[in-house]
Amino acid sequence: MQICPSMPEPTMEALAATINRLSLYYNYFQIDIGDGIYVNNRTVQIDEIMNNFSRFDNRQNLYFDFHLMVSDFEADIVKLNLLKRSMQIKNIFIHYSAISDFSVWPQEKILGLSSIPIGLTLNPEDHITDLTDHFTLHTIPCIQIMSVTPGVQGNPFLPDTLLKIEQLRVFGYKSKIFLDGAVNDKTLPIINRLKYKPDILCPGSFLTKAKDLKKNVEYLESFN
Repeated sequence: MQICPSMPEPTMEALAATINRLSLYYNYFQIDIGDGIYVNNRTVQIDEIMNNFSRFDNRQNLYFDFHLMVSDFEADIVKLNLLKRSMQIKNIFIHYSAISDFSVWPQEKILGLSSIPIGLTLNPEDHITDLTDHFTLHTIPCIQIMSVTPGVQGNPFLPDTLLKIEQLRVFGYKSKIFLDGAVNDKTLPIINRLKYKPDILCPGSFLTKAKDLKKNVEYLESFN
């Protein structure tokens, strides 16, 4: 299981400091963008990152995903298509439940919004059968499962959400599955016992708030 640290930082200063600290160990990060509407917290915004990308150390060797916890995902995707000129962006995630009207936003239109692959994020209350009602699974570049209620770091782990990994594989989904939320020393043994494991883990506070970062990094590496 690959590690891609999750970054729901409130300011550019905090984001740059966290990435620079963790880039001693990782070169792949997921930046969370919260608008304070879709989720109740507001994080650093894409405009701020566009204007301050030079604050990231060793930035030419870093890769990023963007997790859009926003209502107006189209506007942010437009900005990310500009930002990719400066940053190496691998994936963009939008929330399935942020798609308010599938007649306005059919699958082809959503996945065609960007040359950057667009993946879908499933909240705890979303079901795989909801997803298959509107999307052909094999066309989705990647899927992210939230194992907590999205928003601030520290929300409790919801183990039932792990069943979605198996459900996706049984439905024949072969692309990468991400798991985001409460990935730490208490939940990793549970995750590691799964028959179908996620491809990529997105730990947040276990790394960003670690008192002994090297120890926590080594713990995560033991599950690779």
